[in-house]
Parts: sequence; C-alpha cells; structure tokens
Amino acid sequence: MAKRKGLFQLHPEHPYVILCEGRDEELFLRYYLEYLVAENLVPDSFNIIDLGGNEEMKKTLPLFPSLDYFDQMKGFLIVRDAETNAAGAAQSIQKTMNASFSVSVPITGEVVESQESIHFGFVLLPGRKENGTFYDGTLEDLCCNILAIKDDKTSRFNLLGMADAYVKKVEERRRKPFRTVHKNRLHAYLSGTDEFVGLKIGEAARARCFDFSSRALDFLKDAIVRMSS
Repeated sequence: MAKRKGLFQLHPEHPYVILCEGRDEELFLRYYLEYLVAENLVPDSFNIIDLGGNEEMKKTLPLFPSLDYFDQMKGFLIVRDAETNAAGAAQSIQKTMNASFSVSVPITGEVVESQESIHFGFVLLPGRKENGTFYDGTLEDLCCNILAIKDDKTSRFNLLGMADAYVKKVEERRRKPFRTVHKNRLHAYLSGTDEFVGLKIGEAARARCFDFSSRALDFLKDAIVRMSS
C-alpha cells in the first residue's frame, strides 16, 4: 500500500533529497552520508525518504511537486535495487521521473538540471558498469562487493568465499536454489564474525561493517556529490 502524501515532508534546511526503497536502504544511506559529510565531500543538508517498494515508488513520485517547499529543493536522487533486470528498472525510473518532474533524465541516470535549477538523477544497486549501464542485483550484492574488496585489502582469510561455498553446498543438498540468495550470502558472511553476527544491514552499517571508502561505492558517491554540487 502506498504511503499517503501527508507522510512525506520536504524541509528547506535539507534541500537535497534521496528517495529510496525500504528501511535497509534508508539506514545504509544514512550512515554512508555521515561518512561523506565527515570527509567534507557533501554538505550536511540531506533528507532521506523511504518510499517503500518499487510499485509504491511509482505511485508516490508524482506527488512530490505538489508538496510544500518543493520549489526550495536543490536536488532529488532516486536509489533502488536493479533486481534481475537492470535495463527494465532503469527504463521504469526514467519514465516515472520524466513524467513526475517534467525533466529528461537519461537512461543511465546521470544527474541533470531542470529549468528550475533542481538536480535530478538515479542510481541502481549494486552499481554501474564501465559502459555506464547498471548491474543486476541488490543492496545485499553491493554489501558483498564491499566486503570482498575489504577482505582482499586487509589480507584476511576469504570469509566471503567461505560464505559462498556454504550457500552453494546447502543449495546442492536441498536440491533447489535459495529464493533470495543475495540475502543468504550476506548473512552467512555476517554470521562468520563476532561483531556483526545477527545484525541487519542498517545495524551492520552503523557498526562500520562496510568500508565506506571502498571503490565499490564510487558510483554512489559520484551521484550524491553531483546532485549536491
């Protein structure tokens, strides 16, 4: 069920708005933004709004131009999972943004400026390919990408590799794939630690499980910096 218009609020003191899908993404982005602010890469002027799932996002985006203070906003960035069809997800967001905000956002999501001098763009998780298109996948896949680089950088034992081997072995024994293998991979990794076992993504992000300086996040950092420049 879509959230009603009255539940979304824009604030003049936070003119840079990130619209995401789900509580996990909201918390991950919140702690990532704290890192970017501490690094003096962006201003401390962001409003992160959880729009719910993809279908809710389609229904609620057209409401934003009618919200109070919309004309005082400086940027909107949509962040959502690519799921199993990144090309289709990009087309869907592009179409909805263009219809909702009367702005031509390219299919690759690069930030553009409207006639009202508001920046608009989008990114799909887990990230962008070298050719500018997006990978299929989810926030959990992005987290695993960060952890894989972290393991390599710190010369630790390959915990993610062991988590993947475990997940694969269980799938073989049960004779069918996991329905949400991206979640199984990540939580198998977290269960192999003392400090992060049992945590949800937002809690793990707050506990500094993920290296926010990782190159796996460059695509997201670039979009946020561009949107708030």
